[in-house]
Amino acid sequence: MVQFQFAAHMSETRSAYSREPIGMAQTDSPLKDLVETSIVDFAAWLLDAEVRDAQAVNIEFPGQDARVDRLFQVWLADGRQATLHIEFQGRSTSHPVRFRMLDYMTRIVRSERELNLHSVVFYVGEGVGALDTGNHQIADANGQIVLHWRYQVVHLWKINATDLLALNRPALLALVGQTKIDEPRTIIAKVVEQLRLIPDEELRRHLLFDMMALIDDQEIIKMIEEMIKEDGLLMNTPFLRRVRAEERVETHRQDILNALVWRFDPPSSVYQQIEQRLKKVNDEETLTLLHKTAVQVANFQDFQVTLQTIEPRITKDDNIA
Repeated sequence: MVQFQFAAHMSETRSAYSREPIGMAQTDSPLKDLVETSIVDFAAWLLDAEVRDAQAVNIEFPGQDARVDRLFQVWLADGRQATLHIEFQGRSTSHPVRFRMLDYMTRIVRSERELNLHSVVFYVGEGVGALDTGNHQIADANGQIVLHWRYQVVHLWKINATDLLALNRPALLALVGQTKIDEPRTIIAKVVEQLRLIPDEELRRHLLFDMMALIDDQEIIKMIEEMIKEDGLLMNTPFLRRVRAEERVETHRQDILNALVWRFDPPSSVYQQIEQRLKKVNDEETLTLLHKTAVQVANFQDFQVTLQTIEPRITKDDNIA
């Protein structure tokens, strides 16, 4: 039976290294990208089990009023399967998370993906979701429970960075900027050292990019840059500049997606296809044009035409639906 309890011990002491929480709009895309590209490590952590494989699942709900952040089919080493549903929540929300999760979970089950459903909410930003236990119920007039639902809650801001290091899962190190760091120089040095041991250079680059994108404390960012510059651990100065450029590009992409959702609320499958198309566009001027288009066009179809015009790699047989 898949466990809904967070396995690792999380210290409750407040960090001596205070910081203002980074905005969810700024962290949303890096978090989703990190989870999607490192899903095996995340699934093993969240399910507290050895994972053999995991793949993203595209799911479209009836209507256009709900869209899950990420959904995966997971194959465990002992032969079991699980459906892993992950949501990311920042400080602002238009609907109570507990009821939104109930809605999502019900829709996932109705889509015939009820097999060992395991839903998780990541709360981002200090104090966010502090009262959510992930265990909710509704009683009738006689006090009898008529509805009970639960999901795993991960308060990133409660996790101590030392506990994250102890998990010994490289992909999770990119979360360190959202955790409590009591001894920044010591902890960051250990994180950089663990990243240095990753043999795959592209993976090291990717995790470092996500880690720096999820850090809002400039002192910690400078600390990492100093370690990299002095020790030559992960990348040279030109590469560091490229990381910053990638951050800007990713922000442009997310701005475009946000504008499309706010104005047209496309179906989940269409949203995901556009998200994948935008990952192929790296030019900031082009992305700025697309953002302007998303804000100004009269209808969603006009945006699709513009996107296909500037992205010649989209073929006739691979059009956005």
